[in-house]
Amino acid sequence: MDITKELYNILNKAGAHPALGWKHCQRVYHLAKELSQHLSLDDEILYISAMLHDTGKYPLYCLPNVDHALRSKGVAMNLLKNYELEKDRLSKILDAIESHMYYSEPGSSDEAVYIRDANILDSLGNVGLMKLFSLVGHDELINTPEDALLRAQVFAEALPKKIYSKTGRRIAVKRREEIMRFLSGIKRQTSEYAWI
Repeated sequence: MDITKELYNILNKAGAHPALGWKHCQRVYHLAKELSQHLSLDDEILYISAMLHDTGKYPLYCLPNVDHALRSKGVAMNLLKNYELEKDRLSKILDAIESHMYYSEPGSSDEAVYIRDANILDSLGNVGLMKLFSLVGHDELINTPEDALLRAQVFAEALPKKIYSKTGRRIAVKRREEIMRFLSGIKRQTSEYAWI
């Protein structure tokens, strides 16, 4: 069974919002590879971790009052039992999934650290803004454009400090500047946000 095709099918059927589904996972994977290019990381661990890190928030798999990172880890454990992955590799995948959020400490493997950094970076910059505004009305924390602007401000201030890798911190600074330029322009064009 081709795991790449299987993961695509799993994500495609899970009911993920387009801002949080397959393309987000692809960005996380490719960014994790870019950030870690100076290391020899296990590409299969990176790929599987990136593809499954958010499954616990997708409608097919989410559970009320359960942190999506922990739920994603459980979903991944069940999905991956059909594959003959070495115990150590499976452990690294599950660790990367469990620790992928900005509010978590980086995981114990390099793969986990770079998946987490890439996931955080995907919430910054132009792509982060695109995600926030596409989620207006589809996320309990982002009901209005004003909520998206406030969250963008919070992300710009807090998330760069959460990045662990040196390369990731450099990218975070640039992406923070993209958010700040956007917010400054919106503020100017809407009379200090009054006309949004």
